[in-house]
Amino acid sequence: MSETEGIPQNKGYEFFEHTADTGVKIYGKRLENLFIHAAQGLVAVLVEDSPIAVSESRLIGLSGTSVEALLHAWLKELLFWFSAERFLPGDYHFDTLTETELRGRIVGERFDPARHQQGIEVKGITYHRFHVARTHEGWEAEIIFDV
Repeated sequence: MSETEGIPQNKGYEFFEHTADTGVKIYGKRLENLFIHAAQGLVAVLVEDSPIAVSESRLIGLSGTSVEALLHAWLKELLFWFSAERFLPGDYHFDTLTETELRGRIVGERFDPARHQQGIEVKGITYHRFHVARTHEGWEAEIIFDV
């Protein structure tokens, strides 16, 4: 799919080639969709298409100086939860989501090698080519995962 064809019909993200890292283009009609699809793209890299049960709940509160800073902080927090505690987010409930503030509850479970396929290790969320833009269709972002 070319970058001008609009939002993918099957999910709100698509991967693209990037040297030694993994790139993902994220789409969302609303800002909430963009953040959820970005998280789903990260989880897809970490555990491929493994189903995530919703058995554990966590509160999250983040702020940023811009929508880019907030999206970056969001993905860094989710990656930290996975790296430190093996927590996989599966469902997202936002009480507040603006371009500079996010408050809500994330429901998911811890990684279980019997049920989850280990994907690619993500070392970080880079700033290289990182951007978020409002479009005539909603929102889009481009993110490079350091693998």
